[in-house]
Parts: sequence; structure tokens; C-alpha cells
Amino acid sequence: MARVLKPGGRIAAAVWNGPEKNFWVTAIAGTINKNMELPPPPPEAPGMFRCAKSGFIEDLFKQAGLKNTSQTEVAGKMKCVTTDVYWDMMTEVAAPFVAALSKADDAMKDKIKNEVYQLVKEKYPDGNVVIDSSALVIYGEK
Repeated sequence: MARVLKPGGRIAAAVWNGPEKNFWVTAIAGTINKNMELPPPPPEAPGMFRCAKSGFIEDLFKQAGLKNTSQTEVAGKMKCVTTDVYWDMMTEVAAPFVAALSKADDAMKDKIKNEVYQLVKEKYPDGNVVIDSSALVIYGEK
């Protein structure tokens, strides 16, 4: 990206912040991984949190010769309102979770669903499921 940027040009990239700041992913992913005993990917493998380490992308920008780099955390909210909406969204739209659950039998799917519901209930005992999320926006100039 830096190579094709014109002199004086600016670039920004956004990546997910760490798993501890993205319960919307970890509630279901952790439960699937725990129950289906999926092997962890290698540290450098593609994945949602591969670039989450603070400074990772900013360091790449600097190595590419970009200047005036910065990193800013951007917080968001996923307003699911109910656990059912959260579950349906994650299991119908989020491709990695759809793929993982397609390998589970009905009993395992039910077990995972019940455990995810319990995690969400513990985190949002009032029943109002508005899940915090966090991304990092990294900026640089050529």
C-alpha cells in the first residue's frame, strides 16, 4: 500500500482490537473452540485478531517508510437487544462460525448454544444485549 501511495499521500487501516475487547466474537468462538477442541491456528495465520497487538500495524507502516503514524482505538456497540438476535446473527452471517457449527451434530450445536446463551446472560443480566467492540485505526503519511 505504501509503495503505490503518492508522495504526501495518506493511508489508514482498521483492524480488530484484542479478543478481551470484543466479546461479540469471543463468546461464540471460545465456546465453539472449547467444545469442538479445534486446534489453535499458528500465531501468524490469518484471523480476526492477528493484527490486534498494539503497535503491530503502526510498526509495519513505519518499516514501509511512512511518517506521522498514529494509532487510535475506536469503540463501538453491537445493539443486539436480545441473545436470540446475537445468536442468529453470529450463526447465520459470520462465516467462520457457520463453518465450524456445520461440523457439529445437533447435540453439540445445542450444547454450544446453551453455553453461549449462559455467557451472554452472565455479561448482560438485565437482558439488554448491547455488546462493546473495539477496533484500532492506524494512520500514516508518505
